[in-house]
Amino acid sequence: MADPRRAGFSLVEMLVSLALMALIALLLLQAIGTTGMLSRLGQRLSADTDLDIVRDHLRASLGRLAGRGTNGRMLPFRGEAERFVATVLADGGTERGGEVRQTVWALRRPDGTIDLVETRGLGAEGGDGAPEVLVPRLAALRLSYFGRATTDPQPRWSPTWTVRDRTPSLVEITLLFEAGDRRRWPPLLVPLGAGP
Repeated sequence: MADPRRAGFSLVEMLVSLALMALIALLLLQAIGTTGMLSRLGQRLSADTDLDIVRDHLRASLGRLAGRGTNGRMLPFRGEAERFVATVLADGGTERGGEVRQTVWALRRPDGTIDLVETRGLGAEGGDGAPEVLVPRLAALRLSYFGRATTDPQPRWSPTWTVRDRTPSLVEITLLFEAGDRRRWPPLLVPLGAGP
């Protein structure tokens, strides 16, 4: 028969058990922290990949800027501080037709942020298609245009482009995000009509 004084745990056994439980708890907390960090990193990489896709799309699309139409006249390009309208050649892999009117602009949301939105319509004078959000929840969109906008031989940067008989050489697209937003967009310089 067992001695009743020896029943239960000794002080040493109890301390060893508590130390093992503390070690297991510490390892679990580290695992949870690592999982959270990896999840945030994955979200950041996903957001950066989405922005890279948009940057590539804008580069390729504006690289296919259509020059002159069949009548010999320059096809329209209008640039404003938060909007541009360009006539580009259709993407052979996803669109039919020769020319597409591309409009990119800042769409204001009720919460004060803006979305970078694009519409595409067939033909240089075609109606706009359904708007597609390229980048949601921006603080600001800034567009600038580089080229000879006047008779001045020196090309300059301008916040608007209204010259009918020529297009700018470059378009700079800058997206700004709200404080705390981890997405980053280095200013995008796109040479117009330079090919994809």
